[in-house]
Amino acid sequence: MEITKEQIQYIDNRLKKEGIKYWDIRIEMVDHVVSDLEKNAKTSDFKIELDVTLKRIGWSGNLSDINRESWQNVNRYYRKMYHKGFVHFFKKFKNVSIFATSLLVFYVVSEMISFKAFKNLSFTLFVAPMLFVLIEFVKSLFKKYGRSVNLDYGFMYLLMSFLILNAFPHFFIDQTETVQKIVWFVILSVHFIAFYSGYHLYKKTILKVEEMRKQLLS
Repeated sequence: MEITKEQIQYIDNRLKKEGIKYWDIRIEMVDHVVSDLEKNAKTSDFKIELDVTLKRIGWSGNLSDINRESWQNVNRYYRKMYHKGFVHFFKKFKNVSIFATSLLVFYVVSEMISFKAFKNLSFTLFVAPMLFVLIEFVKSLFKKYGRSVNLDYGFMYLLMSFLILNAFPHFFIDQTETVQKIVWFVILSVHFIAFYSGYHLYKKTILKVEEMRKQLLS
């Protein structure tokens, strides 16, 4: 059976109606359905053969469980790649050199300014990468990617270090200035390495989403 673009759209709409919310999950499922139809169809009746195919591959009826399992698998992939980004950071001599130099400069500056100025500077450095997040968010809005599970997780891991680390300084607010300084040094170190990993992962996500969207529109 030769599948037309209209029939592909029909399959996509049906999967969406039955619980597959993200278009980038559906596109992979549609490819599988189309391949099965073209290989195994016994008649020329598209809708009947589609029902047979969906039952054969276990995608008939409510697909909310498959939708959840799919985004869980995507999350596992992104979590793995995010952690690999930490290791990758230290494999580049340039990264390590800039990191060590920045820490040294930050230490020297911290010794030259008041503790209040140090905390203000630390907080400013902590939130500074949010400018990149805001820029990427606005760019994605203009490109109208739609509801993409890859893009959702790309953004989540881009923001991960902000979400996890922002509360830590409050836990040590009653400690000595020395302890609080050490905490800020640790937080900023982890934060910038994590953001490096998240940013590069997000950039790869954009390329992946763009490629999948081209496939969807072709």
